[in-house]
Amino acid sequence: MFQDIYLYLLYLFYGLVFFTMGVSITSKVTRGSTLQIARVLWLFSLFAFIHAFHEWSELFMLLGGENIPGELLLTIKTWKLLPVFLSFLLLLLFGIRTLGIVYPNQRRLLYLLPALLLWLLGSSILAYDGEFSTRFLRWTDCQLRNFIGFPAATFSGLGFILYSTSIRHLSQRGARSFTGAGIFLIVYGILAGLVPSRTYLWTNTFPIELFRGLSAMFIMHFVMNALHIFDIERQRQIEEQLQRFARSEKLSSLGKLAAGIAHEINNPLTNVAMGVSLIKRQLPEPLDPTLARRFESIDLNIDRASKIARELLFFSRNEEPELHPTDINEVILDTLVLLGSRRQEFTIREQLGEIPLIQAIPWKLEEVFLNIVINAMDASPPGSPIDVRTFVKDNEVVVEIQDQGTGIPEDCLNRIFDPFFTTKEVGQGTGLGLSTCFSIMETHRGRIDVKSTPGQGTTFQLSYPLEKDSHV
Repeated sequence: MFQDIYLYLLYLFYGLVFFTMGVSITSKVTRGSTLQIARVLWLFSLFAFIHAFHEWSELFMLLGGENIPGELLLTIKTWKLLPVFLSFLLLLLFGIRTLGIVYPNQRRLLYLLPALLLWLLGSSILAYDGEFSTRFLRWTDCQLRNFIGFPAATFSGLGFILYSTSIRHLSQRGARSFTGAGIFLIVYGILAGLVPSRTYLWTNTFPIELFRGLSAMFIMHFVMNALHIFDIERQRQIEEQLQRFARSEKLSSLGKLAAGIAHEINNPLTNVAMGVSLIKRQLPEPLDPTLARRFESIDLNIDRASKIARELLFFSRNEEPELHPTDINEVILDTLVLLGSRRQEFTIREQLGEIPLIQAIPWKLEEVFLNIVINAMDASPPGSPIDVRTFVKDNEVVVEIQDQGTGIPEDCLNRIFDPFFTTKEVGQGTGLGLSTCFSIMETHRGRIDVKSTPGQGTTFQLSYPLEKDSHV
C-alpha cells in the first residue's frame, strides 16, 4: 500500500514539474525579442505539456489499470505511446533548431538527423518477430526512448549549453542557467532514454522515475531562471528607447540652433563673396594664373559653405529641396577632390561604370559619399585599398564603397544608423555621420545595405532608383 501511494505521488510530481515548465515558458512575454531562441521555445513548451500528459496518464493507469478489460487495456497502452513519441519528437526538433542557431551553416545537415533517427526506429520496430502484446509495447517504448528520446534530450542539452555562450554579454546568470538546463537535459536523456521504465536502483529501492523526476525538477529550475534573460533584454530595450527619445529632443534643439547658425553664416558669406568680386574688378586683366586659381578656390569654398548653410535651413525647417538630373560619377570625383592630401594616404581604386543620370541633390550625395569614404579611411590602415564602384543593377544605380579595414562587430550593425551611435573612441566621432547619410538616402528614395566581417572589411552599397525613361 505504501509503495502504491509512493508511486502515485511520484508520477503526480513528475507530471507537475513538466506542466509547470511549459506554463513558465508560455507565460513569458517574448514578443519583440531579438534573441533567436525565442522563436523555438514553443517547441520546448509543447514537449513539456505533452510529457506532463504522458506522466499523468501513467498515474491514471496506476489508479485504475487493474479494472480495465484486457483488450481495452492493450489499446490504451498502444495509444499511450503516441504522447511519448510526440513529446520526444518535439524535443528533438527543438534541439536541432537550437543547434541551428549556433551553427547556421550546418542547418541542412542537422535536419537530416530526425529522418535518420525515425528510419532507425522504424527499422527496429519492423524487425520485431514476436506477436502484438504488452511485451511488444514495452519493447517499442524502449526502442522509442533509445532512438528518439535519448538523442532528443542530448541535442537539446547541447543546444542550451552552446547557445549560452552567445548571451553572456547580456547576462552571466542567464548564460549559467541555460548551461545548467542543458546539463540536466542530457542527464534526463540518459535516465529516460537509456534506462528502461520501472527499473529499480540500489537493491530495488528507488525507481528510475524518481531520478527522472529529480532531473526534470532541476531542468525546470534552470529553465525558469534562464527565462529572466527576456526581462533583462526588455529592460535594455526600454532604456534604449528612452535614450533615443532624449536624443530626438537633442535633435529638435539642434534644429532650432541650426536655423540661427544658417542665418549667421549667410551674412558673412555674402559679404565675403561681394568683397572677392570687388577685388577681382580692381585687378588688371588678365589675372595672373596663380591668382586666378586662388580666386577659383575661394569661389568654390564660398559656394560650398553657402550650400551647407542652405542644408542647415532645410534641416531646421524640415523642407525638401528640389531634385535635379545628376551624374553620380561626377559627384564621386568631386567628393574625392575634397579629401585633399588625405587621399594620398590610401589607394583609392575607382571603377566608375557607364550609368544614367538620376534625380538627386548633388551636394547631398557628396555628403553621403564623403562620410562613408572618411569612415572607410578611419577603419583602414594607411596604404590599404578603398574601392569605389558604380554600376546599374535591377533598374537601380548602385554605388559600392568597399574597404579592407577592421570591420563592424555584428552586434553593432543594426545600430550604426542610429543618431549619436559610434564605434569610434570618445572625441573622434559624433555618431551623426551615418545617421545623416540614412536620412539623405530616404530623401532620394534610395537605400543603404551594409556587409561587414570583423577583421576583413566593410562594404556599403548605395542604391538609387532609376526613372522609367532613364537609359544607360
